[in-house]
Amino acid sequence: MFAVICFENEKRKIRKRKTKIEAIQTPVRGGAPFRIVTISKGGKDIDWHRVAEAASCGSRNLLIPDGFILPDNPYLSLFKADTLPLLIMLNTAAKKLKAIPGATKRSLLIEDKNAVLPDYIDRVATCASKIKIVTDKPQSYYTAGLRLMERFGASPIVCGEKGENEKFDAAVSDEPVKNANLNFSVSSIKAEGTPEIPEQYARLCPQGIDCFDFLCALFECSGVRAIGEYTLDDLISRGKNDII
Repeated sequence: MFAVICFENEKRKIRKRKTKIEAIQTPVRGGAPFRIVTISKGGKDIDWHRVAEAASCGSRNLLIPDGFILPDNPYLSLFKADTLPLLIMLNTAAKKLKAIPGATKRSLLIEDKNAVLPDYIDRVATCASKIKIVTDKPQSYYTAGLRLMERFGASPIVCGEKGENEKFDAAVSDEPVKNANLNFSVSSIKAEGTPEIPEQYARLCPQGIDCFDFLCALFECSGVRAIGEYTLDDLISRGKNDII
């Protein structure tokens, strides 16, 4: 679960009025609900322990309005996406590479430091004859390697680092890779500003919250699996995603 913090400006000015904290649970089609915690600030400081209680299980995965700084509190922490951005670029790479002839001669580098992609690596299995995965957790790819060998007759090379002089036709990574001709990097997602997310999810996102971060939270915390199929083309208007 995750929670969203919103602030409400009270028109009434009542001296020493206690800060009001309310939480509502919002259902999500295809996934678990999330909480919206609304804070109506009174004359006293915000009791962040009460906020943590209102956020419940979502207190460790908070989304906050742009420009607000979350105070230091042992019961509260911000949500930080780690899977969906890289998965979107993996999906984008699969789509783009499948449209280019010559998969049997291509090489693909995937930089997945935290090993968040083992369950999805099949999506690029037919895109290149050589797939190299650089990760800090190579053991996490053991089952995925066996699965690809059984399904496709080949498995990726999994290691802790890439060779400095090694060249690749394409790369999926957080930042562009110098030794790859085509880069499918997470940094491309917000290169033109916050991406537009599909309407069915945009209407759930409270005002002032980064829409893409909200989309990531729906996938990673609420388990909305359909979001994991998106490519960059689905989120950025045509003409703004010139990756290759």
